[in-house]
Amino acid sequence: MNKKTQALIEQYSKSLVEVAIEHKIVEEIQQEVAALIDIFETSELEGVLSSLAVSHDEKQHFVKTLQTSCSTYLVNFLEVIVQNEREALLYPILKSVDQELIKVNGQYPIQITTAVALSPEQKERLFDIAKTKLALPNGQLVEHIDPSIVGGFVVNANNKVIDASVRNQLHQFKMKLK
Repeated sequence: MNKKTQALIEQYSKSLVEVAIEHKIVEEIQQEVAALIDIFETSELEGVLSSLAVSHDEKQHFVKTLQTSCSTYLVNFLEVIVQNEREALLYPILKSVDQELIKVNGQYPIQITTAVALSPEQKERLFDIAKTKLALPNGQLVEHIDPSIVGGFVVNANNKVIDASVRNQLHQFKMKLK
């Protein structure tokens, strides 16, 4: 993606986030945007909207069907995108909006990767440790199981990592021996 396209995505994203903050509807917009992202990820809509073989009128029709379950502000936002013929950028714009709203809410996904499934108590304890160590006021726990880390855990949140895995410890030990 080139810089001009990225700048457009950020500009559209910023405008919707500002409207959400101004009208105190951040959570509502975040839920609607997440639902639209799910639609894009479970269908071929992104391909349809970026296809040159599909007419502008057909793209408008697709976007209008998305609007049926959206708030007035999001409907207006989608109409501006259609009017400016930016339908092909709708999915990346929505992803950008979602990321910005996560920052606004402080609801960062806290990804915890372990070699085996954790008990609810272990999840809660690791979640609390991650929030404290990474200075996050709150977040959403996302658990991943990856047997290749052998043991321990890896926490990713807000572009920060705590790697307390056996795999990492073995790698560091190997580097010290060289």
